[in-house]
Amino acid sequence: MKKTYAAAAVIIAVVLLASTYFFVFNNMFNTQQQVLKVYCATSLEYPLAVVEEDFEKAYPDIDLQVQGHGTIQVIRHITELNQLIDVALAADYSLIPTMMYPTKMAGTDQSYGSYYIRFATNTMVLAYTNTSRYADEINADNWYSILSRPEVKLGFANPQLAALGYRALTTIQLAQDYYDEPTLFHDLITANMDPPINSIANDGNYTITVPDTQQPKGDKLTLRSSEIDLIALLESGYLDYSLIYLSNARQYGFGYVSLPDEINLGSAQYQSNYERVQVVYDHQRFATVNLDRTGETIYYGLTIPANAPNPELAEKFVEFLLAGQGKTDFDDCYHPVYSPAYTDNIQNVPANLQSLVTAEP
Repeated sequence: MKKTYAAAAVIIAVVLLASTYFFVFNNMFNTQQQVLKVYCATSLEYPLAVVEEDFEKAYPDIDLQVQGHGTIQVIRHITELNQLIDVALAADYSLIPTMMYPTKMAGTDQSYGSYYIRFATNTMVLAYTNTSRYADEINADNWYSILSRPEVKLGFANPQLAALGYRALTTIQLAQDYYDEPTLFHDLITANMDPPINSIANDGNYTITVPDTQQPKGDKLTLRSSEIDLIALLESGYLDYSLIYLSNARQYGFGYVSLPDEINLGSAQYQSNYERVQVVYDHQRFATVNLDRTGETIYYGLTIPANAPNPELAEKFVEFLLAGQGKTDFDDCYHPVYSPAYTDNIQNVPANLQSLVTAEP
C-alpha cells in the first residue's frame, strides 16, 4: 500500500512539474498579439484584405483588424460613437477636416484629428455584368439613354452614409448637362424616390436636395448603404447597373462604361466643372457633420486619430501602406497609392511619416 501511495505521489509531482514548465514556456513563446484596429471606406475592403495578410506576415505580433463602413460612418465611429480606432481611411478626404478637426474629445480641448494624408484617387464608372439588360448594346455614347428605359434597374449608394452616394448624384447631374438631356436627373433619380431628391438649376449651377427619408419608389432604383451591398446585388443579377468606383469594377471583374472626364469626378482638370453641383441636406442628421457637399475630384484620405490606442503601431501600418508592401498590394488591386502622398498640415503628421508626404500644392 505504501508503495502505491509513493508511486501516486511521484506521478502527481511529475504532472505538476510538467504543467509548470508548459505554462512558463507557453508564456515565453506565445505572447498575446497586439490588436490594431483600422476602419475604412467599403471601397477599400478588397485591397486592404490583401494588405492585412501581408502586414501580419511582416508583423506577426500584430493582429490587424479591418472593418469597412460608408465613409461618413467610419468617422462617426470616432467622433460620435466614441470607439477607439487606430487608423481611419476615408473615400472622401475632406470629411476628415470637416468632422474631426472641429470636434473635441470628451473633457478636453483637443480635436480628434489635426491632419490628413491624401493618398489616392478614383473614378466613377457605370458597372454591369453579362446578364444585365442591354449589356451587349450599352456603350459610352448611349449609357444614359439605356438607364432611362423603364425595365432597367439601377443602384446607387445612400448619400447620407457613403461618399459614393453623393458622388453618384453629382455624376448624374453633370451627365444631364454634358449630353444635353434636360430630364435625365428627374427620370433616373427624382421620379424614383419618395420623397423626391430634387435638383434645382441656378445660373449654370445645381443644388441637389436630399430629404431626411431615403425611400425608393417602385423597383427602378435601389439604394444601399455601401459599395459592397451594390456589388452583391450586381453579382446576383438583381441590379442591371450601378455607379461605382473604377477600382471596385476592376477588382470584382465587372464590365463597365468609362465616363467622360468632365463628369467622372476623376480628373483635377475638370474640378471647376464638378464644383457646379452641390448636394445639400434638409436636415442635420449627425451631430458632428454638416453633410452639404460641393462636387470635387475624388481623393481618399487617412489619419491616425488623436485618441488612437496604439499610435506607434498605427504609424507602422501607414508606412506599410504608403511605402511598403501595402503600396504594392494597392497597386496590384487597381488602386494606385500616391508617392509621395499629400497632406494639409505636415507639422502635425507623425515624425516617422513626414518623409512620405508633401504639402498640398
